This record gives sequence, C-alpha cells and structure tokens, in this order.
Amino acid sequence: MPPRLPQKTKFEVPATGKHKYVALVPSREGKITRVRFGHRDYQQYRDQVPSRMGGGKWKHMDHRDENRRRAYRRRHGAQRCANGELCYQRRYTPAWFSYYFLW
Repeated sequence: MPPRLPQKTKFEVPATGKHKYVALVPSREGKITRVRFGHRDYQQYRDQVPSRMGGGKWKHMDHRDENRRRAYRRRHGAQRCANGELCYQRRYTPAWFSYYFLW
C-alpha cells in the first residue's frame, strides 16, 4: 500500500515528454512542488496512483511479475542521493514516487 500523501495532492499525466505522471504536492507554505516520475515507454509492476487523485491512467502497462518487481526494488533500493541518503526513502522525489506508486 502506498504511503499517505499531503491533502490536496494531485497527479496529472503530462501532455508531452517522457514521464507518466507529474505529482503536484502542496507544501505548508502554500507552494506546489511538481515531481515528474515514471517513463511512458516502460511497464511497471502496478499503477497504484489513486484514481480519485488523477491516477490509474497507466494500468494497461501493469505486468504484475513478482520477479521483475524484486529485481527493480533491489536495483533502485540501493541507489543513494547526493547527500548519501537512500533515494527511495527521501519523500516526494521521483525515486520515492516510482518505488511506492509504480513498483
């Protein structure tokens, strides 16, 4: 199950470009952070972006293959950001959204 998101978070499918989704994450100061994630040309384990938030548009590319999911999570779960943190654990980054909402 994907982690909880701030209220009023929305997802859009960009009209152009290579990304599957753009997450619009509001901050406490009222600013909106745009996070692009997922690649249009590739399958994912399961599109878990909530439809009530604008998701579910890429369900036709779900493969549901546990071995591919494990391989993805092993590969991407070990990547570190510039500050040394595991990228998938740093909230509201492309790696975080992909790891929890597509894989």
